[in-house]
Amino acid sequence: MSIELFIPIAFKNIPGSNNTDGVILAGDIGGTKANICLSHYLEGNLQTIKESSYVTKDFSSFNDILTHFLEGQTQPDKICFSVAGPVIEGKVKFTNLSWQIDDDEISRYFGGRAVVILNDLESTAYGLAALKKEELSMLYAGTNETPGNIAILAAGTGLGEAGLFFNGHQYSPFATEGGHCDFAPRTARDIAMLTFLLGRHEHVSWERLLSGDGIYTIWQYLTQKEQKESPPWLLQQMENTDPAPVISKAAQEKTCPVCMEVIEMFNRYLATEAVNLILKLKATGGLYLAGGIAPKLLPLLNGNTWKDVFNKSGRMSQLLKEVTVYVVLNQKAPLMGATYYACLNM
Repeated sequence: MSIELFIPIAFKNIPGSNNTDGVILAGDIGGTKANICLSHYLEGNLQTIKESSYVTKDFSSFNDILTHFLEGQTQPDKICFSVAGPVIEGKVKFTNLSWQIDDDEISRYFGGRAVVILNDLESTAYGLAALKKEELSMLYAGTNETPGNIAILAAGTGLGEAGLFFNGHQYSPFATEGGHCDFAPRTARDIAMLTFLLGRHEHVSWERLLSGDGIYTIWQYLTQKEQKESPPWLLQQMENTDPAPVISKAAQEKTCPVCMEVIEMFNRYLATEAVNLILKLKATGGLYLAGGIAPKLLPLLNGNTWKDVFNKSGRMSQLLKEVTVYVVLNQKAPLMGATYYACLNM
């Protein structure tokens, strides 16, 4: 495919410049799975050679995945990985995985080739350049049509947050660890939720609620603290499996009122933390909801809830009305971001 920029990211090179040609190894390594892609980039065209997905818990290290993936394949010229954790001087200790990755170690693995490691939300921000219009779904229509800073919020195994600074012409992505900021209650019910969580955790961050585990946590609050009953068939389905997909499925099928309430609370909390991120970044250019959860729950993410939360945000409510909210439907945005970074920024 031909590389085109959906959003004008400030890459070092323009698509099609000769100094960007080569074999690209890119990966998106999260707490649950690792998506790896080997591509050939030539004169502005990107062709996939091989792409595979791995369950991270099935491997003792990232190098084991690389060895499995690259068996019999062409060695890459440029290497970029998206990782779920804070990247400090090319090193990362995963937030929701017991691995550590070091760019120097990976470079030695590849005989000294250049390696770049990006935070997964920074990579997602770069991945916005690779999107097509049909890979976005508008959740809330803001009034602003002028380019401005962009915010990204991604709920999945954890909660990731990032931004894109707009300089008047192009966007520069940057990572944050905002998902680990303190959960801030707005209502008496939120305070009860915070009290419930403080009985379990010394520190309560937004990630405790806006993640796969967070969906289950909200269900536990409703059933334990508010004494709401779930049907026996739901409890049976939740045994010995990840409860979040079970709860989400029951909410989508409207077969369990408690599960429907869980997702409504999740949606409201997502909108509330979105307000915090938008205001901190002055993201009048839009908010993009990425990660694995939002696209799956899209039919249940009520835009009216977002409108209500935006309208009840104090003195900055008028600014929030300007911000359009999109759901990123392409689950490969972080992988595409790492690929584009290797093609155009290395």
